[in-house]
Amino acid sequence: MYDLLPTANNYRTATGAPGHEYYQCRADYKINVELDDKNQKIYGEETITFYNTSPDVLTYLWIQLDQNQRSADSDSHKINPESISEKEELSSMDNEKLSFDGGFKLDYVKDLSGKDLKYIINKTMMRIDLPLPLKRGEKYSFKIKYWYNINDRMKLGGRSGYEYFSEDDNYLYTIAQFFPRMCAYNDIEGWQNNQFLGSGEFTLIFGNYLVNITVPSDHLVAATGTLQNIDKVLTKTQMDKYTQAQKEFVHPVIIATQEEAIEREKQKSQTTKTWSFKADNVRDFAFASSRKFIWDAMNVKIGNNYAMAMSMYPKEGNPLWEKYSTKTVAHTLKTFSKCTVDYSYPVAWSINADRIGMEYPMICFNFGRCEKDGTYSERTKHGMISVIIHEVGHNFFPMIINSDERQWAWMDEGLTTFVQYLAEQEFERNYPSGRGEAQKIVSYMGSDKSVMSPIMVNPESAYQLGNNAYAKPATALNILRETVMGRELFDAAFKEYANRWAFKQPYPADFFRTMEDASGMDLDWFWRGWFYTTDHVDLSISDVKMKKVTPKDPLKKQELDETERATARKNISSIRNETQISKTYNEIDTTLNDFLHSMG
Repeated sequence: MYDLLPTANNYRTATGAPGHEYYQCRADYKINVELDDKNQKIYGEETITFYNTSPDVLTYLWIQLDQNQRSADSDSHKINPESISEKEELSSMDNEKLSFDGGFKLDYVKDLSGKDLKYIINKTMMRIDLPLPLKRGEKYSFKIKYWYNINDRMKLGGRSGYEYFSEDDNYLYTIAQFFPRMCAYNDIEGWQNNQFLGSGEFTLIFGNYLVNITVPSDHLVAATGTLQNIDKVLTKTQMDKYTQAQKEFVHPVIIATQEEAIEREKQKSQTTKTWSFKADNVRDFAFASSRKFIWDAMNVKIGNNYAMAMSMYPKEGNPLWEKYSTKTVAHTLKTFSKCTVDYSYPVAWSINADRIGMEYPMICFNFGRCEKDGTYSERTKHGMISVIIHEVGHNFFPMIINSDERQWAWMDEGLTTFVQYLAEQEFERNYPSGRGEAQKIVSYMGSDKSVMSPIMVNPESAYQLGNNAYAKPATALNILRETVMGRELFDAAFKEYANRWAFKQPYPADFFRTMEDASGMDLDWFWRGWFYTTDHVDLSISDVKMKKVTPKDPLKKQELDETERATARKNISSIRNETQISKTYNEIDTTLNDFLHSMG
């Protein structure tokens, strides 16, 4: 692959490991942010300290203004043209998207002495000109004050925002990209300052965060990092329950109950509280806040580390979330740690927010709601468990193994989806995984090549991002593991990649080269075919099945499904898992089984 991979150098070696001159810059943040629950606004002040560890002299800094994707002049409107109805009028939702002003409003950009800094805003990016060139080993601090309007996720979409509950007139906030953030500067891209258009996610650098979040006094807050003033924001009972949860490793402890949440919904506090969080060596920060939250937690031991697995969710998520969310977090941390590196952060949150699956360091936002009577379907249950595994799994890719999401979506989405498949199969025997097994990619791989792009494209250029960045790379890795390399060799090489690049920033060549270097296998032909082309294996028909209309009666449907599963040909992963997975999570902890299991 000499024609495709970059030449190895002192920063990145031919083995796929970081070179002896590898570097990465760093940025520390001190942020004070206020959530205006009456007007749905965010007000913030931050101090950023950027450390230039590169060999280059920098004369300006690039800052990400991700909220400007919601500004009127955002390029996202150009690549996602709004639909026109038959009457040649914009739909009300499209019109609202165009009229909503969600961009950053900057009050000032100053140095620490209070002097204004010269800056230029280019849509979702801002360039700050430095008073003096910043040499290697030097640092520079500056301050930004800002505010913006929070978007209604349910109407306008978005990776963060608010969800409004008309029944009790309350809001649930999942807040991210809420502060101007440093761009990454590295040996591959220089400044990674590609515009944020929506599909390509985030390229970030590690740093330490101290964040003070002011919210209504009756809100509960979950965030990246550890709570610094727990005695100021929790009641004595909640603190006692939290202490109890630190000692519980099997079943979650409910720290704030559903009954308490219902009472908080009824009366809105007119005062505020400030929650302080500290996070070290993370690439980003996010938080969730609502008076509707129920809160449960349990501890997880991973190697020599301990992490609190925790969930917050409204009553609309129960009983599903109380039964499954936090245990799914714990299972994910254990499984991903086994496949990659030990999870080293102190907490891992799962937050229930409708119609979303999104990840940040130590916290993620996940869908999954029950019917009003508290019932739920098998599809809803497994969909919720899968999205939690996927989003919590992103703590490893890219939050620890810090790939460039803006350019290479598959390096976080594909790798996470692959390990997600492994975690699902260890959660429950014959878990209905949607991605990972070879037979589930056949229809896509054999489809029209004119609307298909190789994995190795920018996510904004992919025709079908779900198949391109999630399903196809996950399937490729599973085929490598099962039929090309074998489990033992693949697992050792994959773990080597994770260890080499933990808390560093890998690029595609680093992954490809490490997998070959650590296994002793020439895989160039595999990377070329699977990742750089849209080719597929064209074989003859091996089987023909007659399909029947699915019955509406759920019991008859389940009987039909059981029959099809019993007679279906098993893939190689399932056959090996029968003996190599001695016990799944729900076989170890039978409380995970519910009425859906008893029906079977």
